Amino acid sequence: MNLSTYRALIYLLLLISSIQNACSQELGTKIDFFGYADNREYKAPYTIDKTFFGTTLSPKIYLKLDQQHRLVGGVHYNQDFGISSQNKSRLNPIAYYNFNSDKIDFGIGFIPRHEKLKNIPRLILSDTLLYDRPNLEGMYFKYSKNKMNQLIFIDWLSKQGSKTRERFIVGISGIYKFGKVYFANDGTLYHNALTSTENPNEHIQDNAVLTLRLGLDFSKHTTLDSLTIDAGTVLGYDRLRSEYTKKSKAFISNIHLAHKQFFIHNTLYLGDAINLPYGDSFYHRDKYNRLDLGWIPFRGKHIDGKFTASFHFREGGMDNQQAFTLRYLFDQSLWKK
Repeated sequence: MNLSTYRALIYLLLLISSIQNACSQELGTKIDFFGYADNREYKAPYTIDKTFFGTTLSPKIYLKLDQQHRLVGGVHYNQDFGISSQNKSRLNPIAYYNFNSDKIDFGIGFIPRHEKLKNIPRLILSDTLLYDRPNLEGMYFKYSKNKMNQLIFIDWLSKQGSKTRERFIVGISGIYKFGKVYFANDGTLYHNALTSTENPNEHIQDNAVLTLRLGLDFSKHTTLDSLTIDAGTVLGYDRLRSEYTKKSKAFISNIHLAHKQFFIHNTLYLGDAINLPYGDSFYHRDKYNRLDLGWIPFRGKHIDGKFTASFHFREGGMDNQQAFTLRYLFDQSLWKK
């Protein structure tokens, strides 16, 4: 984070402090600690054999102007373990406005990704973004009513320059419940435009995916804590303008069951391989099955810690992954009118 970003963050925090007594209803703090140990033993093409091991600490201060409007400022400090010149050590600002009512949740700014996009499938957005890019930088809008909600967001990745392209992701995520039945939709459009200099070797890139799933939730009708089954279609679009256009379609299904501290989740993908720059790389093949076996040793109002052993079955072999993640959320009101 450069000097101007530091200054902007300091100014925001000073502004929040200065107007506390003037017009606010509540001033508080939130702290999000995220620790991760994710070992990936991959040998499949398109995938990277790597271990993610580190922490992200995200302290925030929020100012409620009234029951619906608030400002939030803070910082993500992310550090891989084994500090060296090869490791990343990053500070990312948190600074956003949030409007929240019974039906609408709207935000604009540097918004913690986990808060808004944690339920989007890995096919759409890879979980490595939680390690490497903790913010949604842009806007989101969520509408909720009864047993339905629909989210739309834009995540701005890069501003156009002489050496950088304009890049962004537009996405949707929603679920509609009708008793035991639910319908879910998730999708993204990735747009990679040109630099500001004319280069005949550059081409505009568009990658899109849409998943439509119909499912059944038996959680209230079984001795298990959770049991859901769904199936649907995946529609993909890959275009490099003036070079090629490819369309893809596939079948996808999910089975999830959980009991007390243990869970099993299985995802089956059958169809055309799909090219998604920010999606899970295992979907670059036409047949793929992922089996997750999980244990949750820490679970409470403020803490969620889980261990997951994942087995990736693909043509030519199987890859495995072991991950432990722990997230601790602390929320404290400091002053209230």
